[in-house]
Amino acid sequence: MPVSAKQICFSDISTDFDKFYNQNQDDLLSLLNEHINISNFIPFSFYQKYYSKFGAKRDFTLESMLNSFIIKNILSIPSTDLLITFLSISSELRSFCGFLKVPHKSQFSGFTTYFLDDLNDLFNNLVDFTEVISQEINPFLSSILISDTTGIEAYVTENNPKFYQSQLKKAKTFSKLFAKNNPDSTFDIEKYAQGQMPKFSVSNPDAKLTYLNGHFGYFLKCILSTNALGLVRNVNFYDSDNLLDQDLRPEDIKDQYDAMSLIPSLETFFQLHPDFNYKYFLGDSGFDADDNYAYLHNRDIMPIISINPRNSSELAQPGFDEDGIPLCPNDPSFPMVYDGIIKEKGRADRIKYLCPKSKKANIKGKTHYILSCENPCSPSKCGRIKNLTIHHNYRFNTSIPRDSIKWLKLYKLRTICERSISQIKNFIQLKTSKVRKTVTLKSDILLACISQLIAFILIFKTGNSDKPLAIKTLIA
Repeated sequence: MPVSAKQICFSDISTDFDKFYNQNQDDLLSLLNEHINISNFIPFSFYQKYYSKFGAKRDFTLESMLNSFIIKNILSIPSTDLLITFLSISSELRSFCGFLKVPHKSQFSGFTTYFLDDLNDLFNNLVDFTEVISQEINPFLSSILISDTTGIEAYVTENNPKFYQSQLKKAKTFSKLFAKNNPDSTFDIEKYAQGQMPKFSVSNPDAKLTYLNGHFGYFLKCILSTNALGLVRNVNFYDSDNLLDQDLRPEDIKDQYDAMSLIPSLETFFQLHPDFNYKYFLGDSGFDADDNYAYLHNRDIMPIISINPRNSSELAQPGFDEDGIPLCPNDPSFPMVYDGIIKEKGRADRIKYLCPKSKKANIKGKTHYILSCENPCSPSKCGRIKNLTIHHNYRFNTSIPRDSIKWLKLYKLRTICERSISQIKNFIQLKTSKVRKTVTLKSDILLACISQLIAFILIFKTGNSDKPLAIKTLIA
C-alpha cells in the first residue's frame, strides 16, 4: 500500500524548533542569564578594537556577537546559515544574544576575521578564571598537563578524495610507461601518487600536506593542551618547517612534528600564565625526545611519556669508561672515536662517536668510511655510531619507572586530552564546515574553546562539577 508523503512547510520547521527550544530554555538560557556575564571576561583592549572598528552607531554589541557564537557551539548548530535561521524564528534566542535584528552572514564572518588576537586574549582570561575553579574541584587532576597535536581539516579542493584518485589515475598511466622502459624494476603506484601531491593547498598555503589521523590531508596544524579534567589550557597554532621535503615515512613525519612542537608551545603557555604550576606532564610517544625531557625537568614537571620504538635501537648498547666515552659493544677494551658535533635545526646538539675500527678516507673529494672490523655489530658501512646528548639520561632514567602501576595509571589519563579535542571539533562541526580561510579557522577553534570554558563555569555553578565536560547535560 503506497505511503502518502507529507509536505513540509516553514511553519512546521518553526513549530518543531519552538518545541525543542522551549523544552531546553529553562535548562540553558535561563542558567546562562543567571550565572554568566561574558563582559566580566572581555579584555578592555577587545572593547577598544571592536568599537574603533564599528563606531558609536554600531548595530550589535560585542557581548551580543560573542553570546551568539557561544550558544551556536553549545547547541551544536552546524553552520552560520542555520544559526541565522534559528535567530530569525526565535525571539527568545534573539533576546538572549541581545539582538534587535539578526546579523547578516557577512557580519558573523567579519567578526571571526577581524578579532582573532582579541579572541585569544578572551580565551586566556577564561583559562585564568577556570584554573582557580579546577583547583577547587580536584587539585590532583588540575596538577596534570596533557598535550596532543591535531589538525583542522581545511575546506579545500585537495582534501576531496577525488583529488587523490586523480593522482592515482595518473600514476597508473605512468606505471605502464615505466614498466615498458624498465622491465626488471618495480614501481610503487601509491608512493608515486603521494609524491605528486602538492605540499600545500593552492587556495590556502597554510593548509599543508600532513599525515594526521591515519591519512594524508591538508590540515591547519596545532598543539592543544588540557588538564586532567579535560579543560583546554592552551591552543598553539604555528607553521613548522615542511617535513615532507625529507624522505620520511608518514609516521616519521608525525613523530618529528610532535617532538619539535612541545617546547615552543609550552613556552608560550607559561609566558601567558606564569603562576601556573604542574606536577605531571602526559604525552604520547610523539613527544619522546631528549630536549622535551630536559625542558620539563628544568620546570620541575614529571614527564609521563611513552617510549617511541623508532627512537630506540635494537642493537647492543655500548658501555662507557670512567671518562664517559662509549666503548665497543663487542670488545669494551676499545673506546669509540670522537667524530665531531652534530647540529640540526629543532634538535639538541649531539656528540658523535664512531667505531674504533672505522677510518675516514678521501676518495675523489668525498669523505668515505672504511670499516676493518671482522665481526661488525652494526650493518652500517661505517660501523657502529653512538650519538650522545647532554640530557640523554632523562629519557630512560625516569623518576617513575614506566612499568610501575603509578606510571600506567597516570598515562591512562592522557586520553582525556583526546576526548577534549574531539569535543572541540564537534563544536565547530568540522566534518560539515566549509571554512577555508586560516584566520577564520583559528577563530572558530578559539570560540569553541571559549564555549567549553563558559559551559564548564555554568556546570560548576549549578553543582555538577563531577562531570566537567558533560556539556550536553545542559540541554538534555
